[in-house]
Amino acid sequence: MKKSIIFFALFLILYTFQNSYSQFGNSRAILTGTSQGRNVSVAANVCGAAESGFGGVIICTLDGTPNTPFYCLDLCTGISIGDSVKDSASTIPQAIYITNTYFPARTSYPGKMTDNNDEACAIQLAIWHFRNGLNTTDVTSIAGGNEANVKIRANQIIADVIANGGSETHVSTISILPGVDPDDFYIETQDTSGAPIAVNNIQLTITGGGTLSTYTVNTNAQGVSDTVTVSNALGNSVIKASATVQIPGGITYSGVVGIKQLLVLGRTTTGIRTAEITWGPFPVELSSFTSFVNYTDVTLNWSTASESNNSGFNIERKSANSTEWQTIGNVAGNGNSTVSKNYSYTDRNLSTGSYNYRLKQIDFNGNFEYFNLNNEVEIGTPVSYTLSQNYPNPFNPSTKISFDMAKDGNVSLKVFNNLGKEVATIVNGFRTAGYYTMEFNASNLTSGIYFYRMETNDFTKVMKMTLIK
Repeated sequence: MKKSIIFFALFLILYTFQNSYSQFGNSRAILTGTSQGRNVSVAANVCGAAESGFGGVIICTLDGTPNTPFYCLDLCTGISIGDSVKDSASTIPQAIYITNTYFPARTSYPGKMTDNNDEACAIQLAIWHFRNGLNTTDVTSIAGGNEANVKIRANQIIADVIANGGSETHVSTISILPGVDPDDFYIETQDTSGAPIAVNNIQLTITGGGTLSTYTVNTNAQGVSDTVTVSNALGNSVIKASATVQIPGGITYSGVVGIKQLLVLGRTTTGIRTAEITWGPFPVELSSFTSFVNYTDVTLNWSTASESNNSGFNIERKSANSTEWQTIGNVAGNGNSTVSKNYSYTDRNLSTGSYNYRLKQIDFNGNFEYFNLNNEVEIGTPVSYTLSQNYPNPFNPSTKISFDMAKDGNVSLKVFNNLGKEVATIVNGFRTAGYYTMEFNASNLTSGIYFYRMETNDFTKVMKMTLIK
């Protein structure tokens, strides 16, 4: 069945204006060493414990290409020689601006420090400022004997970014766009400035049903491929286009193991990226599907351009290392609509890790189709130790207590009465860095004021809660 013209218009909007969600990053990098920079020590108030390490350009081998420069994005999580990271196809605006404006992307510009080690260190401090809230006053020492000037330079870069770099976005360097005929599409490739660029050997796939007239295309000097025709596609068929294209500086690379260290690409380079669309006739036309991470919460936002017989959406989630999808919520649909409708759902209190999301759209007859979020969502490790106020408070008889572990280590969480006597142990043992929420049941205690205390090697905090029966 051919799709309507409006379907093409909708996906033109999605893949033109929702660039960060139309691409996957498939490139991998392996940390091989350090380059320009200085050793830096930071006070305990930033990460919950004093930190000391290298601040500057980190060298990786990216998809087999050596000497690819990165900067560290997260001050509070370590990374070692041999660790691997993958392109997350996401970023923060300040990182794009910094890595495309300063060293090593550029080697000559006003204000640059004479010594590249000092300049790279100042740039690293600026990145940590926007990621971890680091101020130069938090830096206790910088090796190399030029500490004061490096701090001054870092503050200059921070001021420049605040003035000019808070809304930077990156270009989608490979896209799938609709053809003139409803059964056709073509591939568009651009460089990171948005100019057309020729790319060879773009690999195409279709899953979920259907065939393509060709499975390999090239784009010409105008960045456009020949038309590809889709036959016998189903409502949930997925078309992907993968190629070696430009990757813009500032893109975040995240750890491929449990430690979610984050690096940012230090300058534009090339690597493997994939564009994806869902193809076929739909009762619901999705015009966008995006995610936003805040602390341990993930907010999903999606919009429809039209709806037919739409009962609603099940929201499903799975961890990146799992094959099992879990239904975590439901949002009612609008039945029949020819105007745009906006939806939102927040998945709260997630643990550190990588997650995938999809929507299961269900009509009133029980038929359904899936819409996949095209980016992997990362919940990183906390930047500091934290003990939160229990909720609810007052409570009867149960309440929840949340705490954050900035580093792996032993932790105890105990409850005391107002005489200082221990009445309960909630946690006592080793925990990896991450976010935790524990339930405390006080059914065996009497009404009154109680205190709960969290202790680690680097952190102690006591808070009060009230039990009312």
